[in-house]
Order: sequence, then C-alpha cells, then structure tokens
Amino acid sequence: MADGDGQDSAPATAGRGPKTAVLGTALLLCVLVVVLQLSTPPSSHIASVLVAVPAVISFGFGPPVIIGSAVVAAGIRWLLLPAEPQRIGSVIGTTVVICVIAALSCFVVRRGERESVRLRKVVSVAETAQRAVLRPPPETLGHFRTAASYLAAAQYARIGGDLYAVADTEFGVRALIGDVRGKGLDAVSTASVVLGAFYEAAYEEETLGRLAGRLDTGLNRFLRDDEAFVTALLIQIAPDGRTKAYSCGHPPSLVLRDGTVRELPAGTGLPLGLRTLTSAPADAEGPDEPRSAGTLLRPGDTLLLYTDGIAETRNETGAFYPLADRLTAYQRAHSPPVDPQHLLTWLQKDAHDYSCADTYDDAALLALAWPPERPSRRAETRKKMPPGTA
Repeated sequence: MADGDGQDSAPATAGRGPKTAVLGTALLLCVLVVVLQLSTPPSSHIASVLVAVPAVISFGFGPPVIIGSAVVAAGIRWLLLPAEPQRIGSVIGTTVVICVIAALSCFVVRRGERESVRLRKVVSVAETAQRAVLRPPPETLGHFRTAASYLAAAQYARIGGDLYAVADTEFGVRALIGDVRGKGLDAVSTASVVLGAFYEAAYEEETLGRLAGRLDTGLNRFLRDDEAFVTALLIQIAPDGRTKAYSCGHPPSLVLRDGTVRELPAGTGLPLGLRTLTSAPADAEGPDEPRSAGTLLRPGDTLLLYTDGIAETRNETGAFYPLADRLTAYQRAHSPPVDPQHLLTWLQKDAHDYSCADTYDDAALLALAWPPERPSRRAETRKKMPPGTA
C-alpha cells in the first residue's frame, strides 16, 4: 500500500519474481545460445533465440535493465557473425526483432507500473475509508482483550457492508456486529449510519431491546429503499460476566470455553429497517434475558461474533463451513489462553482455504477474550459468583 508519493513511484516490477532467478535465466539463455551456435552448423537458427532475452528480463526489472539486456543480446548476435559470415541479413533481422521486443516489454512494464500505482492509491483510499467507518476496537475493553477483522470477498476490496463496534458503557461492555443487505457504496453508507447510531445510543439505552429500537429508528430516517435492511446482533456483558444478547435476524454468537463451543442464547427481533412492518413498539425489550448457564461468561472464555460470510462459506461439494467443529479443533491445537487476534487470523484463512472461489462472501469477525485469572484470585472470584452458575 502506498503511504505517500515516494512509495507510489516504486517500480511495480519489483514483486514480479525473484530478480536473481530472472537474471540467471537470461544469462543462462545467452550462454546456451553461444555454445549451441558455435557447436552446430552455420545454417542453424539457434542465435535467433536471443530475441527472448528482453522479454525474460521484463519479468523482474524495469525499462533501463530491459534496454541494457537488449543491447547485450544484440551485441552477442553480432559477435557470432564471424562464425556465419554469409548471414548478415539474419543478424540484422534478429537485431531489429530484439529492439522491437525490448520496446514492447518497456511499454508493458511502464503500463503495469502506472496501473500498480493507481491500484495502490485506490486501496489506500479504501483502507482510510474503512478506518473511518469501522473503528478498530481497543486492545482491551473492560475485562476483555478484543480483536476484529474484516475480509472482503472481492479482490483488492477493503470495505463492504459488514460492520462491528464495541463500547464500554455503564451497563457493561456492549458489542455490535451486523450485515447490510446489498453491496457497494450504498451498503457502506448504511453501515456508517448504524455504527453512528450505536456509538450514540449504546451509552444511553438501558436495555438491548431499546438499543435495537434506537438503531432501527436512526436507520429508517436514512433508508430510501423499502427492501433494504440490516441484520444485527447486540451483546451486553456486565462486569460480573452476566451476558445478554439480542438478535435482529443475525446468527448467534459463540462461546469458546474449555475446548468446547456453544451458542449464546439471544432474544430475537426483526432485522433493522423492518421493524416498522410490525405493530410491536420500537423499544420492545423482547426475550433478551435467557436464564441458561451460557449467559454467564467467566475468565478463560472467548466470545466470537461473526457474519454469515463465514458460516455460509461452501466447499466444492456444496457443504457449509463447519464453524463450530473448526473452532473446537483450534482450541485443541492451541494452548490457552486464546489470543483473539490470532484466532481471527486463523479463522479467516481456514474458511478461505475451505471455500470454492465463488462461495466466499464478505466476512467480519469480532472476538472478546477474557483472560484466565491468576490462581491467587480464582478462589476469591468463586466466592463472589452467584450460586448455581456454570
């Protein structure tokens, strides 16, 4: 990625291949031509192979080296003339072809450099836009170490319609992950509206249901498409580990604990942007306080929020990516505690390797890992835990 003008002007050919291998191939080609030409009858056309030297050099170097290689190749061809004095016309023809191929190679390389510079600038703008829309979460938030990642399905893309956010509020740590229906800049604009509403309302609304209502209200003020909506999952984790979840048509979060993976129960509501289709109040709380043991997080647990770009990835046979099984395998292969950033990097790569070329969608991930307590504090914590909790 280009950070400034200095980097923009860097030759695009630098990454085309190992320069040593390219130079060695061209040199070997020249040596072979000389040896074979001197050891075969004058009627052979081995020396004509020298026209390939500038093309070979173009795979690793820019125009100055390409021109230099053309001069060397042409010089070698003329040095071989005494071995076949009657073929001066062939020597002239080979020299002309070498010059033409060198000129074409320079043109192609220069055009590639310009395209590479333009692409780096576009990617730089996209990454800047992503940082403006999707704020990187702090490394620590409350009890948790946090990490987030976003991988667009399109090559070179950096932004899309998936979104995530975290905030440390008086109600506890609150997290959001969502997926905008649609693609392109319209999806990015919709995502920015939802994120802006979350960062405002997360500090004010007492319940997740009311928070979802605020997000829905803010989104409906922005949307112009009656069919547009956003699936979202809201999480609230109190300082004692009590966790609530509210799903607006979004896949549930997963709790990684002691080598196992379980879904975090959640209340349910309509996707954001569609609440006006029901007569229920926009701030209806809903059943977002399930009483199962899975709603109490504890030190050593990791909470994973994800979009369907991960869960709906398919392989060549059409089978969906086995997210829970792969997370279980990850825990068995890596000793605790879970490093949230390493987990997300591994998961993105694992899902991408599993997928077919056309089945990997935009994927956002958000992980909150509660580091295990030191042994000296563990006994004290257990005394404070509510009776009957897991």
